Amino acid sequence: MMDSLIKQLQEMRLPAMAAELEVLSEQKDFSKQKPEEILDKIITAEYYAEKNNTIKRRIKQAHLTDSTARLENINYDPKRKINQRLINQLSSNNYIANNRNVIMLGATGCGKTFLGNALGVNACESGYRVLFIRMIELLNSLMVACAEGNISKLLKKYYRIDLLIIDDFLLTDTTPTEQKDLMEIFEYRGRGKSTILCSQCAPDEWHTKLGSGYVADAILDRITNNSYSIILEGDSQRKLKAVKE
Repeated sequence: MMDSLIKQLQEMRLPAMAAELEVLSEQKDFSKQKPEEILDKIITAEYYAEKNNTIKRRIKQAHLTDSTARLENINYDPKRKINQRLINQLSSNNYIANNRNVIMLGATGCGKTFLGNALGVNACESGYRVLFIRMIELLNSLMVACAEGNISKLLKKYYRIDLLIIDDFLLTDTTPTEQKDLMEIFEYRGRGKSTILCSQCAPDEWHTKLGSGYVADAILDRITNNSYSIILEGDSQRKLKAVKE
């Protein structure tokens, strides 16, 4: 009868329940366990298996460049001047729940991308929909969508993302068309979503790269208002890692 139950659970696509029941049935005291205790154990096993699978799926869909990045692995060397209290605050994901942005600034190799990925993984583990994208990829997707007449569809896609992480933000100047498209992105995102921006350039430089006009004012207003700032300093983390290896 036990083999039949295990097979039925497998056919119903409840593999964790089937595996847990099989393990339990092989224990010497199995017959002494109460039915509700056995039920609790196999349901709990399936629940956590499904939860872990959902997290893995969300991390995969986020297109992170480093899915192994974790907040607990941040290097808090004093030279980097990382505000650990702020990182701990961000780890709660309340900034996403409260629709606040995060601006991360620093020279190339200082660890902005790692931190962005770590915050992305942390958000995925809490059930949020995350997307990591480089600035050039974002602009290309907008250009293609405009050419194909699918810009509204793409904007809605970006709006559905709880946390949008844009890496290499505004490293170069933008065209008037790109500025208009970015304005649309941040207008949509500003209606209740959070965005993380990783950049080598300070917000003062962003204004120039966005054309220095009214559109630049509007974009920066939506980005910087109600946002957290993290400035990373110190030696290049890539060079340090290469030396260790």
